[in-house]
Amino acid sequence: MTEHSFGPDHPNVAIRLNNLARLLQATNRLTEAEPLLRRAVEIFVRFVAATGHEHPHLRAVIENYTALLQEMGYNEEQVNAELDKIGSPFGMKLGSE
Repeated sequence: MTEHSFGPDHPNVAIRLNNLARLLQATNRLTEAEPLLRRAVEIFVRFVAATGHEHPHLRAVIENYTALLQEMGYNEEQVNAELDKIGSPFGMKLGSE
């Protein structure tokens, strides 16, 4: 419903994706949560690229995505590489922030 109302790249969609992913993570459905949190990070990164301003939820969603990847067995280097893959098309380095 939110995506239909606001569009697929609206920060409200990212917030809902984050919340759903956290629920999936809490119920140990990590592989289902990962693409949702990745998309939430992507939406906020696009927001920053479009507006030139950091969204207030960006850092929290990056922290959530980092925690999820770590729970999935990723080491620090792998987590940073995944974050940088998201940010690099927009000239942003998200890993090790």
